[in-house]
Amino acid sequence: MEPQLDQLAQDIGLFRRALIPDFLLGLVRRMGDEEPNLLQMATLYVLDSGPKPTVRDLAEQLGRSMSVTSRLVDHMVRRDWIERTEDLADRRAKRLRITPAGRDYLRAFERVRAQAQQQLMTYLTDDEQRQVSEAMALLGKASRRHLDERAQGADHVG
Repeated sequence: MEPQLDQLAQDIGLFRRALIPDFLLGLVRRMGDEEPNLLQMATLYVLDSGPKPTVRDLAEQLGRSMSVTSRLVDHMVRRDWIERTEDLADRRAKRLRITPAGRDYLRAFERVRAQAQQQLMTYLTDDEQRQVSEAMALLGKASRRHLDERAQGADHVG
């Protein structure tokens, strides 16, 4: 299994080295002064996957202190990417959720990445492009199952 993992890591690395420069340059041009840092992107994806954590929950997920996470949340609220909402079970607690603007930002990010991947795929034959598209559809299906299991609190068995 280890040689297969090594080959997969090598192939993924090669793919990223071919994809990332154009992708990142396109992203920087498109996003202008709004470019997020890695922690902000991670936060958007955590909130986009469904749960509405408290700041404390988010700090634990991100592995950051409460003060760092509170500043992060404040900054992202000012950018209108996330919002604080009242916890219906405990009115003293605040829950975090992604805003439509935050979700739009993620979708724009994903579109730029998809465009870069499409450009790279022009170096494949039509049959190879079809295979990649089918493989991406399978990964999408696996991702939906994974997210559904996570939302239900189930552990993946597999």
